Amino acid sequence: MRLSIPGAASICLLWLKIYSKEGILENVGTLRLFIRLCELGTFSAAARELRVKQSTASKWIAELERSLSTTLIERTTRSMRITDAGRRLYAKAVEIVAAVDAVAGEISQQQAEPSGRVRMSVPVVFGRLYVVPCIAEALAHHPALDVELVFSDRYVNLVDEGFDLAVRVGVPTDTSARGRKLADSQRCLVASSAYIRAQGKPRTPADLARHQCLQHSADGSRSMWRFRKGRAREVAVAVGGRVTSNNSEAVMHMARAGLGIALLADWLVKADLANGTLTRLLDSYAPPPAPVYALTPPGRYMPAAVRAMLEHLSASFRSTPP
Repeated sequence: MRLSIPGAASICLLWLKIYSKEGILENVGTLRLFIRLCELGTFSAAARELRVKQSTASKWIAELERSLSTTLIERTTRSMRITDAGRRLYAKAVEIVAAVDAVAGEISQQQAEPSGRVRMSVPVVFGRLYVVPCIAEALAHHPALDVELVFSDRYVNLVDEGFDLAVRVGVPTDTSARGRKLADSQRCLVASSAYIRAQGKPRTPADLARHQCLQHSADGSRSMWRFRKGRAREVAVAVGGRVTSNNSEAVMHMARAGLGIALLADWLVKADLANGTLTRLLDSYAPPPAPVYALTPPGRYMPAAVRAMLEHLSASFRSTPP
């Protein structure tokens, strides 16, 4: 976000210079107190307005004077006088506090109305078919929102690679990321008629060990496929084959070409199953669905732009699951 605050940089440099001896104060509360003390003329009035004890106000001003190694206010039992150093600090303190308030106001406005750029990582095929329509809807609702969309089936590191949001199919591997489950993607085993004629159909999951299995390296199940029949316990089968790819669409094309058996999402092979290009195998054995997650970087606060995009994703997948 580019801040449109005149002189903000020079004021911040002044703030750094003022506190170079003892370090920057954690907040601008002391400067606010000093400003109102100069304007109201008494510690009691300034403390009352800022809702702090008078003893606390005196302590803050004393710490400010100590950090600057100068006297800002000369006090007697009946009156107080602002020194020359105090008057100079007052003039700059007013600018500093105004700049901080302006920044806070802009940030608050941005949080209220989503704006700015959201950098997203999405799977190549799934992203094109399911995420892009959702993004188009989000942009229509939020004119100040921008999106940078990076297509990759690789599990990216959100923090190291500067992503605000990632959509992933499969169980998340980054335990530090915050995840929201969007949907389940049902899967099935498929092969072409040519492969079935040449190699035969597997009758049980164990038979897959003797077949060419086309492996998807990015879905977390590269060499171990799992199945369940009815309420029976889930079984895991070690599979192998000559072809491995990190792209599900490439795996589908390999299956069409008769190079092996593939474990793919229902939504991806729906048309091929309907027209007979591919045949479903092991109908009575169900592979577990692949969860679809939206992942965001760790942290307590989520920018409004990212939150808005996340809510649109959630709503879209609730109404139209894959």
